[in-house]
Amino acid sequence: MNYIEVTFSCDSAVTAELLMADLDALPVESVTQEGLTVKAYVVQEDYSDWTSEDFPMASQVGQLTWTTAEIAHQNWNAEWESNFPPLVLGNDVLVKAPFHSEPHPEDFKHVIHMVPKMAFGTGHHPTTYLMMEAVLEAAQSGQLEGKHVLDMGCGTGILAVLAIQAGAATAVGIEIDPYAAENAQEIAEINGVADRLRIYAGDASTLEVEPGPYQWVLANINRNILLADLKHYAAVSAPGARLDLSGFYQADVATLVECAKRCGYSLVKEASKEGWMRLTLVYQGHDHTHSA
Repeated sequence: MNYIEVTFSCDSAVTAELLMADLDALPVESVTQEGLTVKAYVVQEDYSDWTSEDFPMASQVGQLTWTTAEIAHQNWNAEWESNFPPLVLGNDVLVKAPFHSEPHPEDFKHVIHMVPKMAFGTGHHPTTYLMMEAVLEAAQSGQLEGKHVLDMGCGTGILAVLAIQAGAATAVGIEIDPYAAENAQEIAEINGVADRLRIYAGDASTLEVEPGPYQWVLANINRNILLADLKHYAAVSAPGARLDLSGFYQADVATLVECAKRCGYSLVKEASKEGWMRLTLVYQGHDHTHSA
């Protein structure tokens, strides 16, 4: 699978922030930001020549320029491996590759070994960080012990691996990108949890194969997919199941919460990091709800 890398130059931090929101509505697989430079990655078949009309919020407040480049999958992998830094969450989690000599694994409660083969899903995006915090929070409160977990849009599977390390009994990871799903399977094996973590390449329809019930669902995707798939998460959730969502902005919260309520969920709390949001909800059941 080849990608188009679109590199944007923004004239201000506000323009860059609004551009990130605009990109959320486009078929973008991954976004990275460094200062006023934003890079978006799109599957080649999904890309069409963008114009300023595709970025209505950013274009209204500032100026954008951008260039495009085609990136072959194997070249993407090689470039990412050469630049992938270890991920650290306090003294709780270390995500490291074989070529990282520091920090030392013995200094952390949970260590995830991985071979990074994608430019996303390694945990460095704020939404993945938020979701890892949710896993640690659930483990500390005893909500995770012995649970069956669903990780939708699992990327390279590190959330599901962390959930098992932190007390979950079993997990299922579903990822739309077959390359990421293949990497997730490898990471499950490297971390010794392949017997308790099943990985599938697919979308929400894959839940017909793995119908649960799940006591906890993690979904770090984007707003539009979450809105479309919330009813599928509800259909495979046990009563009282926890649901953590991320991959969207504050402006999307009201719409997502309303959709979740129609699917039988109630909101418990919100969290944020660098403008990105996480919602924690609990599944109440379908008895008093109507379909979304």
